[in-house]
Amino acid sequence: MQSRFDTQLDRLTSSQGRRSGFLLALSGGADSMTMAHLFVHSPLLQGCPLVVAHANFTLRGAESDADEALVRAWAGAHGLPVHVRRFDTAAEAARRGISLEMAARDLRYAWFAQLQAELGLGYVAVAHHLNDSAETLLLNLVRGTGLRGLTGIRPVNGAVVRPMLPFTREEIRAFAASAGIPFREDATNSDCRFARNRIRQEVFPALAQINPAFLTNIARTMTHLEEAQAVLDDFVAGKAATFTRREDDATVIDAQALVAEPFRHYLLYRLLSLCGFNETQVYAVEASLSAEGSGRRFYSETHLLLQDRTELKCYPLRGAAEADCAAEVRIRITPRPEDFDPRRLPQGTMVDDADALALPLNCRRWRPGDRFRPLGMQGFRKLSDFFVDEKLDREQKARQVVVTTRTPEGEERIVCIAGLRLDDRVRVTEATRTLVWIEKI
Repeated sequence: MQSRFDTQLDRLTSSQGRRSGFLLALSGGADSMTMAHLFVHSPLLQGCPLVVAHANFTLRGAESDADEALVRAWAGAHGLPVHVRRFDTAAEAARRGISLEMAARDLRYAWFAQLQAELGLGYVAVAHHLNDSAETLLLNLVRGTGLRGLTGIRPVNGAVVRPMLPFTREEIRAFAASAGIPFREDATNSDCRFARNRIRQEVFPALAQINPAFLTNIARTMTHLEEAQAVLDDFVAGKAATFTRREDDATVIDAQALVAEPFRHYLLYRLLSLCGFNETQVYAVEASLSAEGSGRRFYSETHLLLQDRTELKCYPLRGAAEADCAAEVRIRITPRPEDFDPRRLPQGTMVDDADALALPLNCRRWRPGDRFRPLGMQGFRKLSDFFVDEKLDREQKARQVVVTTRTPEGEERIVCIAGLRLDDRVRVTEATRTLVWIEKI
């Protein structure tokens, strides 16, 4: 097992990353304790820092504490530093309205990432094995999934590596017994009220009766599906480039070009799933594309999708109306350079006459009734009409930053819409000696 483990670890990690070290996520069970044993005996890791992390989820009382004690004792016996974090997992699950399993997963991975960054380690090693990956495939299949959900657990996910994936649970238990590796049993692993345990305790034995080599065959199938997924990823990336573009922080989809695609549902799902939309929502968006009009909105937890004329625009949700506008604009004051030419400004940069302003300037979102005198015009124009002329959609309007000053009488006056249009009353003239630079970040 040691040589197979070393081969897998070498494949998943770089030599430079290994020299930076590993955070070993140990639960106290057979899988993680066997992984830890293989790490400390690996010839690949001579001189590489190894640090132990144990998450105590405080769900099993004295049993959880005994798991923690075992990990602490093992780390001490091998001279490895150990970090332990106790979580109130039940309270976290209740607060977020999620399962205990999901809460525990989110808590531990967030903590692992924090520890890894603080300690400057190259990788976080977790002990998922082949049975875990096959269980994940079946769970996803039962719940409904795309192709990616049938590829099992990923061997590498950012800094997280899983060098135990080639091994079955039975192989790991046999090796632990032969090598005298200490570990503890988690009684909840046999509780069939949990879907994963039911697959482990009831479905896998039935599959083994049909074909004793079912795990090996599932592993081979997952490899084939992963290769197929890679081919599809290339296909989607190439197609998406023909009908999508970036517009500030939005992804813009040419709806007419998308509808002409024979695999439009799959392409739309792949694009929108990256922004948190599920398949039901994607079907609703598709139905909306065949309807007249614009302005329909669809929300995921992280994004807004806006149907605008012949396009779909996907914006990240960031509370545009309440956001700190000042963080989106950089303002600085300089003497006028001798070679200054207002016609040669970088895109998104505006320059005003400092003498026409009362400093400091203020930033806010636009409001109904706002008026200004667009550069080059003599008359005033409502911002709402100006935005229509500029063909801005509702979300783009909401995200505009209005920079204002105060008149000697204390009235607010618009200086510019940052990055879009300057007010004519503050333009630079031949008499201007001091410049105010306004840059949209």
